[in-house]
Amino acid sequence: MSKVSIKAKDQGCETTKFALLWMNLASEPLIALYTLLPFILRKELGASVLQLSLFVMLRPLLSVFSFYWSAFRKGGLVSNLIGACILANLPFVFFPFVDNVWLLLGACAMYQLFSRAGTPALIEILKRKIPEKPRAHIFSLYFILSFIESGILGMVVGNLLDNNTIPWKYLFLIGALVGLSSVLIQRRIALPKEKIQDAEVVKNPLRSSFALLRARPDFARFQWGFMFGGFALMLMAPALSIFYADTLALSYESMTVARYIFMGIGVALSSMLWKRGLQSMQIHRVTGWVLLGFGLFPVTLLAASWNPLCLYGAFFIYGIAQAGSHLLWNLSGTVFAREGDSLPYTAVNLLMLGLRGIVAPFLGGVLCDLWGPLYVLIAGALICFAGMAYMLQSSRLWSGAYFSRKKAPSET
Repeated sequence: MSKVSIKAKDQGCETTKFALLWMNLASEPLIALYTLLPFILRKELGASVLQLSLFVMLRPLLSVFSFYWSAFRKGGLVSNLIGACILANLPFVFFPFVDNVWLLLGACAMYQLFSRAGTPALIEILKRKIPEKPRAHIFSLYFILSFIESGILGMVVGNLLDNNTIPWKYLFLIGALVGLSSVLIQRRIALPKEKIQDAEVVKNPLRSSFALLRARPDFARFQWGFMFGGFALMLMAPALSIFYADTLALSYESMTVARYIFMGIGVALSSMLWKRGLQSMQIHRVTGWVLLGFGLFPVTLLAASWNPLCLYGAFFIYGIAQAGSHLLWNLSGTVFAREGDSLPYTAVNLLMLGLRGIVAPFLGGVLCDLWGPLYVLIAGALICFAGMAYMLQSSRLWSGAYFSRKKAPSET
């Protein structure tokens, strides 16, 4: 390889690294605000349990359509990523002009449809442009930096919301404009001409995804384990908003300190440990420990009714688990794909997210009406612990044979 081509490759890697860094930092203000939105809707607009359940359903349910966005891309990986970024952020530009909860939910639907749609393209770009060894390190490091940013935001956003210094709708507008700045950086990513996708994958991506799960039982078991944790979190989501606003009667400042600072500390302290774990342990075992953290989160949160400090402990634990979950969800495709195309694997992550979203949030809302939020949180914890047991058993099953040697359809 000539010195010129090596230099060009290094420059392409650095450009991709900078694009990933900027995307993490620029998207965090809107992401951080969005995680508070169900709490805001309940506290400011009196959103009903039905509306909160629908809000929770948007993200996973619309992931099915995000899955098709990635499957039918025609303009290439970079254009796919840019288009998704624009369409995800654009609805919040109009947030200050909307007062109806249902219209706000419509804007959120647009965001959820496209905020995940570019993920398969992004992960494949990282796989092509950044070597395997530094990839997980860089991904974890940038995730830490985004949560440090969240901590800084947490010091000011709660106070701004409590004092109404800047109306909350205008904060969303500002966050969207910052997020849209990523497009300027994404345009600088250069990729060689892409090969045409397999005709069957484009014609029937759903069938191709289930064929991949049949061909790779190790990947299927990973999806089942992730299904336990994802289902439990979605089941608990309506109960969490009610528990925060009604049972604990939290102020914006308390909520933002817990969400931004203590969760951020958990992410920052654990991300590199999860990265090392992913490199040294089976992915099934790593998933089991992530589920343990998600199970401990509601258990610790319930104790906040007696000791307010437990709220911060719960979010610290959640931050630890979320750091591992973020790494697994985004990079599992590259782990299982080996040297093949990671897009089909990451697309399956989107599909499974959508399938559990059809049931879990609605069921959580119904159970909240029947049982109350306390019992829903307990049920979510038990599901996570069951998932942990399943994944630790799976890691023993696959000991010494981490990857199935049967080739997936996308590898033949």
